Amino acid sequence: MTRELHQRFERLAAAEHKPSPDETRHPFFDVVELDEKIAALQNLPGDNQQALLRAYGKLHLKGPLRKVDRAPHPGVLEDLVLDFPNFAEVTRWVQDQLHLCRLSAQQSIKLPPILLDGPPGVGKTAYCQQLARRLGVRFESVDLSAARSSLSLLGLDSGYSSSHPGRIWQSLQHDSLSVTWALDEIDKITTEGSDSGSQYLLGLLEPVSAAKFTDNWSALPIDASWIFYVATSNRKALIDGPLLSRFTVFDIPLPHASDLRRIVRSIYQSFLRDEPWGSSFQPELDAKVVDALEGFSPRDIRRLLRAGFARAASQERDRVDVRDIPDSVQKHPKSTRIGFV
Repeated sequence: MTRELHQRFERLAAAEHKPSPDETRHPFFDVVELDEKIAALQNLPGDNQQALLRAYGKLHLKGPLRKVDRAPHPGVLEDLVLDFPNFAEVTRWVQDQLHLCRLSAQQSIKLPPILLDGPPGVGKTAYCQQLARRLGVRFESVDLSAARSSLSLLGLDSGYSSSHPGRIWQSLQHDSLSVTWALDEIDKITTEGSDSGSQYLLGLLEPVSAAKFTDNWSALPIDASWIFYVATSNRKALIDGPLLSRFTVFDIPLPHASDLRRIVRSIYQSFLRDEPWGSSFQPELDAKVVDALEGFSPRDIRRLLRAGFARAASQERDRVDVRDIPDSVQKHPKSTRIGFV
């Protein structure tokens, strides 16, 4: 590598990451392959060359090793069993996987892909977010019903004037390779043609091929096998067979009638914990509000509670009460809301 390139990298790239005691380090790319890509840059148009120089420069300075988070103690997920009782089977499965991860010398967290299948509104996306939070890893969401092209995930070749990196590449440019990806509505992606989800997702969901993933833009093989994929669907029967076979599948039922009041309170607590304004409100939700919201889907509860928070704030109150819940909601018979199991 020339002295000039070294100097350009020093100007363009950030300082090298220093590991903490709570992480492990794993190879992210091959240094020889990176040098080969840098040597080939002279054949690219100017703008694309500059963009790749910046990307390769950051890789060069950080070195080939990257942080991978350690698997937390399975006990950190116990609250999920209470907050999401209809996902208890999923939570227990993840806890078992964490026990397995912690048997290795480095205790790095690596989880197989899972699919959560169930009716709309039962809390699949909210569960994914809270699962990632308790695992202590980043969370990203991809709406596959809107992703009509693999280019959004895999990038566009740097030989094109409109070239760009894909979501996978961008996701792994953070300090840690550990991340949870929610693949929302995987049953709604197309399954026809070379650009179909059943084609470009297959390799990403296989650990061996994901470990040598190549973004079309960078053309540099990287290790994308540390991504934890949590797919959601409403009708798993619509998913292409080879794609479905990559997942451990969980059927998510409607909440049991006895769990509904606890779910309302759990969602209220998640607002207090996760929103920047949450600490402005009282720690407990009024029982009359719980009565009014009991029986709605988790999605509707979140929507109605957020509106209640906003209404209370507009009245300069620190408590959400039944006045903040629309009359039409309170008069809606519980037996006709989401049904009872």
